Amino acid sequence: MSNFARFAFLTVWAVFMTALTYVFGAPPFKILRAKLGRVGFWALGTILAIAATAYQPMFGVMMTSLIVLIGVFGEMEEDGFGFAVSAGFTLLICSLLSSAAFAIWVSKAGAKWSSLIVTGIETAFKPVLELNPGVEINYYDLMLQLPSVILAFWMGAIYLAVVLEPRLNGGEPASPRSAATRTQLFEYRLPDPVVWLFTAALLGSFGGFGPVWLEAIARNVLTVTVMLFFFQGISVAIRFFETMRAHWFWQTLIMVVLVVQLWPLVILLGLLDFWLDFRTRLSKRAEQFKSDEV
Repeated sequence: MSNFARFAFLTVWAVFMTALTYVFGAPPFKILRAKLGRVGFWALGTILAIAATAYQPMFGVMMTSLIVLIGVFGEMEEDGFGFAVSAGFTLLICSLLSSAAFAIWVSKAGAKWSSLIVTGIETAFKPVLELNPGVEINYYDLMLQLPSVILAFWMGAIYLAVVLEPRLNGGEPASPRSAATRTQLFEYRLPDPVVWLFTAALLGSFGGFGPVWLEAIARNVLTVTVMLFFFQGISVAIRFFETMRAHWFWQTLIMVVLVVQLWPLVILLGLLDFWLDFRTRLSKRAEQFKSDEV
């Protein structure tokens, strides 16, 4: 396959997956950032963002946010920053830009901005209610949790971009820095204060100790910390597969089951990793396997 055909395929795949899932559009965009370079990627991203906005404004918002997310992360990675710094700075920049854009939108929408958001959420959940008429959804509460939901999608996009990039690139990292970033991701351990932040958010969300606005903040923090534990649990599972040298088919099958059906177990695994340090134990076990083979 020629370079042009490969770039065309990755572009189409990125647009399709962004429209379908959002987060799975990140891996092909990350490869395009590595292959096209700074100028090429931002030029392509600008064209895609304008075209998506012209087609459907909400799709344009999704496309623009993902392009900026992967673009900023790629800039940080290219400049030699580690995974934690690159991801943290990227999330900060995207949060600031989104907050500014949201403030501008609110100023134009006026007093009805909250009702517009609630209406949008109702429209998004309409297919769910058609399949499950008995489900009761509090749209106002969902609106209050939108900040953490958006942040969770961004974190998921970065995580999948780093993890899946080699698989979409023929088994090879798209750039020399990508391999180092992937290794740092699997070895990264959340700071200890995250546990206390999770505990405080859990009490604030369900303890009934404070006003509504404080409970809303606590629930947003809880969503973010739970996602962090989920990603840490996935890293533990991947390290286990590598230690056991499991075949890629079984790795994929088990990971699908873990993510779709057993995600609470994955979150618990990430939480327990703080105290039991599973990955260090697995690394020692892998060294024992190597020494036994010798």
